[in-house]
Amino acid sequence: MKGLIIKDFLNILKNFKMVGAVLIFYAVLLVMTGNPEGFVGIILMLFAIYFLTTYSADENVKWDSYALTLPISRERIVQGKYVTMLLFTLSGFMFSSILMLIYNVVQNQKNLFNGIKTNAAIAAVVILFNSIMIPVINKVGILKARIYAVVFYMAVFILGSLISDKIKELYPAPPENLVRFVEVVFKNAHIAVPLILLAALIISYIISVRIYRNKEF
Repeated sequence: MKGLIIKDFLNILKNFKMVGAVLIFYAVLLVMTGNPEGFVGIILMLFAIYFLTTYSADENVKWDSYALTLPISRERIVQGKYVTMLLFTLSGFMFSSILMLIYNVVQNQKNLFNGIKTNAAIAAVVILFNSIMIPVINKVGILKARIYAVVFYMAVFILGSLISDKIKELYPAPPENLVRFVEVVFKNAHIAVPLILLAALIISYIISVRIYRNKEF
C-alpha cells in the first residue's frame, strides 16, 4: 500500500513546477483582489485536478498491466488510489488553510480562522467529485472520463438552473418548511457532511473494486 501511495505522489510531484507557477499567479491575484476564499478554492481544485493526473501517468506507462504481475491484489491497487486521493486532498486543505491563516494575520482580521469553513466545504466537494470520477475512470479510462465529467456537470448545471427558475416562478417566496429544513441542514453540517462523504466513498469504492476486478489490461 505504501509503495502505491509513494508512486502516485512522485507522479504528482513531476508537475510541481507548473503547480507552483499557477499558485504564484493566483497568489498575486489574491493580493490584488483581496479574495482569499477564491484563492484557497482554486488551490484545492488544483489538488483535485493533479490527483487525476496520476491516472494519466499510469496509462502512459501501462502501470496496471505491470502491477498485476506483482503480488498485489486488485483491491489493494484500488485502495491505494483512494488513500492517495484523501491524503492529497488533506494536504491541499492544510496548505490552503495555513495560507488563509497567514493572510488573516497580515490583514489584522478579528477572526484569524475566517474562511476555514469555506475551505473545508470546498475540500468536501473535491472528495465528492473524486468519489464520482474514480469509478468512471476505472471503467472508461482517464481521457473519456474527462469528457464525460464535463458533459455531466454541464448537464447538472443547466438542469439545476432550469429547475431553480421554475421553482422561483411557482414559488416567489420560499416555503417556510423548506427554509427551516435548509437551516437545520446547515446547522448540523458538521454531522451531515462527513456522513454523506463516508457513504459516497464507500459506494464509490465498492463500484470501483467490482469494475477493476473484471477489467482486462
